[in-house]
This record gives sequence, structure tokens and C-alpha cells, in this order.
Amino acid sequence: MIDMALTSLEPKLVWQIFEEVFNSTPRESKKEGKIRKKIVQWVSERAKIEGVNLQITEDAIGNILIKKSATSGMENVPALLMQGHMDMVCETDKPEGFDFDTMPITAQIQSNGEWVEADHTTLGADNGIALSIALAFMFDKNPDIEHGPLELLITVDEETGLTGAFNLDVEALGITSKLLMNIDSEDLGAITIGSAGGGDMIFRKNIEKFQSEEIQGLKFFELKIAGLFGGHSGVDIALPRANANKLVARCMSAIIDYFNVYIALWNGGSKRNAITRESKVVFAISEDQSDKMEQLLNNEKEAILKYYLPHEPKLVINFKESDPFSLLSNSDSSDLIHLVNLIPSGPLQFSPSIHGLVETSNNLAVISTTESEVSIQISARSSVDADLIAFRRTMAQLGYLLNWQVDIQKSYPGWNPEPNNPFLKFVTQNYQEILNKEIVVEAIHAGLECGVIGAKIPGIQMVSLGPTVENPHTPEERVNIESVALLYKFLILFCRDLKNFS
Repeated sequence: MIDMALTSLEPKLVWQIFEEVFNSTPRESKKEGKIRKKIVQWVSERAKIEGVNLQITEDAIGNILIKKSATSGMENVPALLMQGHMDMVCETDKPEGFDFDTMPITAQIQSNGEWVEADHTTLGADNGIALSIALAFMFDKNPDIEHGPLELLITVDEETGLTGAFNLDVEALGITSKLLMNIDSEDLGAITIGSAGGGDMIFRKNIEKFQSEEIQGLKFFELKIAGLFGGHSGVDIALPRANANKLVARCMSAIIDYFNVYIALWNGGSKRNAITRESKVVFAISEDQSDKMEQLLNNEKEAILKYYLPHEPKLVINFKESDPFSLLSNSDSSDLIHLVNLIPSGPLQFSPSIHGLVETSNNLAVISTTESEVSIQISARSSVDADLIAFRRTMAQLGYLLNWQVDIQKSYPGWNPEPNNPFLKFVTQNYQEILNKEIVVEAIHAGLECGVIGAKIPGIQMVSLGPTVENPHTPEERVNIESVALLYKFLILFCRDLKNFS
């Protein structure tokens, strides 16, 4: 049973749903079976108890659509489709690890009383808190609530490929709305009207390891880089945050030209859309060359710490002797180091027309070694489709030159901004009145499902907004309490005023 730590927060039903439905239920991307069942069960049981007439439909991929009829007198108001995703990025910095398949997320209120966080794991506020707001709205018995026909679309697997959006069956679900409010943005007071497209690539090399005894006089070492902030590989990519895989590659590149290096294993990162916080390599080198090698690595370590510690205060670089392992050949080891060192990670191009907006980026996300294969996964984004294609072509050619197999995975489209969208103007006006402050209308470098969903529903007008969530995709994730209440208030007043939209 999950500890209900958020019962004092308002709106009570929102936080109840967040804990009872989302925090209690493991929901890593591509493992949404439990949360799908939980959502349908909770909604069905609550509707029966409360006497609320809802229609619940699922399509073949697992997306859920919940429909609610208009309140009295609002039947002719345009139908509104709210939309978010049920999966979450699962990351932890607990030394003992965390079993996201079985263990509930422990939410807690920070001592300042302003934020909700988790206990050294991702919180799942992305996108659980916004879905909690939408579900609470459907059950709220506040007599002031008036709304037209409502539809809530909850998609699967947004975080690792937009699978739910790509396979959305509009006809099977019976979606009728032509107004879409995506609730996956993470800054209260900002309305998103455009997002980047992207696509992943995986470099693979088949290997045959050999036993260390076959080469006499080897000494083994472990280099581990940890303690980094990490972050969302879209919205945080322009921040001065280091990528652990790249730092390990930098260190190894400092020695590869001087010595025969034999890598035993290199594992770093676990999520394609999270900046890598931790990476470890175990390697061997001739014992009589180890002193010179340690000197080179210490020089590199000092340079890295001097540059990054102001931005990454928890950065740790540990270097120690290791037990023997089976090894890659010197040739395969060199190919691995060279490729990781040559693949760029971070912003590649900024928008020439929108100050500060990253146009194209790449995240060197995951490195993994087994006894028979080495793989490297990267995730590129761009708001310019042609630039995304060109960059991925360049990376493929780099892989081929170094004799790697290259898997160019399916890309997803960006969401092109429509600043003259009448729905946007209406939302902006209402948002500004309720928050009593200037509203920011922006495009972001993260990927949203709007571009894919919009292509499946011709003529639909779309915006994206949400409560304030900081550090998504990291164990530092937190959601601002006041922003949740304000967004809920906005939704109530907005839906009531939607009768004036034409």
C-alpha cells in the first residue's frame, strides 16, 4: 500500500489521483499494462460510485479515450480533447537501485512546502500530474463547473518513440474533437505551439572477447563518472550539463593513441531521452605503461573537474584498479572509443529566428557491452526535418567508416507552429486573465505528440500547456504545488468560457 503523503494538498482529488493511481502503479515506457488496467478500473469504479456517465474505449495499441457528455446548456459548445501520456521515464540514483516494475513511487512534500518530489527516483509528474488534473475535472462536483463535450486521450509509450500517437486509431476510439489541449508542457504560464521532431540510431558491432591470460602483463582499471544532473534530452540539452558517456570517451581518447588499450566493458546510460548521468568503463593496459597512463588520465580528470564542477557540483570521477575480465580486441576497443568520442552530444544548431531555441541536437544516450555485442544508442532532434535527415545521414556514414552496423530507426515529425490559430488566441486570452500575467507562447526543443496526432485528425487546432515540472527524466524531478492548483482553476474557468469560442 502506498503512503498517501499528499492528502493535505489542494485540489484534493487531483493529488489523490496522482498518488492512488499513478504513483502506486509502475509505468515504465513499453510496460504500461498495469497502469492501463489501473486507469480503466479506477475510472469505472469511481464513475459507478459517483453516478457519473463516462464512456471508456481502448484501441489496439492500448491508448485510452474517456468521454463525458456536456453539462446542461453546454451541448452545443465545441468538443475539447485533452491529451497526455501514461508512461514515465524511470531513473534512480539510489545506490541499491529501485525496482520500477513492482515498487510504488514515494512522493513527498519538500520542506519549503512549495514542491512535490520523489525519494531519489523520478516522480512521474511527467505526465502523471497533468493526467490527474484532467481526470479530477471529469469527476469534480463543483456546481460552478460547466463544460461542453469532453474527451481525454491517454496514450502509451510517449517517452520511447511516441508509439501510442503513431498507432492512434481515431476511428476505433471515436474521437470527434477539433480542439486539442495537450497537457504535457512543463511551465505554467507558457503555451507551446511547436516542438522538435527526432529519431534514434543504434550502432552495433559483433565482438569476440578473449581471456586476459592470453596477453601477459596486463593490468586492469575501472573509470567511473557519476553524480551528474542528467536531464531531459530535449528541454535541458542547452544547459551546461555534462554527458557521462562523452566524459568517459574524452578520458579514454587521451590514452588510446599512446597505448594498446583493451576494453572489458563499457556501460553508460539507460534511457534514450535522458542525458547520461553515469558511465563506467573497465579496461586493461600493459602493466609497465600504467604509470604514464595514470598521469594522462589524472591530467584529463583535473581539466574536466575544473570546467564542470561549477555547473555539476556532484560530479565524481573515480579511477581504481579492477579485477580481470574478458576483453575486446585492441582494434574493437579503439573503434569503440573513437566512435563515442566522435559522435557529438548537445546542441548542434540554434534557431536563427528564435533567440535561445535549440534547432538541432543530439544525445549520446546509451552504451552497452555484452559478451557478444557492443551497442551505442543516440537520439537526435531537430525542428527542421531536412537537418535531422542530414545529421542522421552523417552519423550513419561515420559508423560505416568505423565498420559498425547502423540501425536508423523511424523518426517522428515535428509540430509546426501556427501562431494565427484562433484556438491559440482564445486560450491565451483566458490563460492571461486567470493567471493575471503575460503569457509566453513558444516552441520547444522537446518532442510532443501533437505533430503526430495532428496529422491523424485533419483540421484540429492544438495548444500544449501544463503545470511547472522541473528536472524531468531525473531523480531531481519535482512539480510545483501552486502551479497544479492554478492550472486546475484555469481548466474550470476555460471550459465554462468555451461557449464563447467560435
